Amino acid sequence: MPTPITLIATLTLHQAPDALLLEGLEKLVNASRAEAGCLQYDLHQQHSAANVLVMIEQWQDAAALTQHEGTAHYQTFSATFGAQLASVELNQLRRIV
Repeated sequence: MPTPITLIATLTLHQAPDALLLEGLEKLVNASRAEAGCLQYDLHQQHSAANVLVMIEQWQDAAALTQHEGTAHYQTFSATFGAQLASVELNQLRRIV
C-alpha cells in the first residue's frame, strides 16, 4: 500500500485576501477535495497575519499529488491569482508514527 503524502503549503500574500481571491480558493478547495486521490484539503488563515494562508493537504500517494498539480482547477487558480502571492513555501511530510 502506498504511503500517503501530507503537504503543507504556506501562501504569503501581498495583502489580506479579498472576496475574489477567497472565492477562487473556495473553488480550488472544493474541486481538489473531489479528486480521487485527495484524502484532505483544508485552508487555514494565520491568526497573527491575515495575509498568510496555510493549505493542509493529504494525498493517497505521490502520483495523486502530481496529478493534482496538472488539473485544470489548479492551473486556473495559479494563472488567475499567482500574482497575488508574495511567496509559497511547500513542505512534504510523511507520517512516521
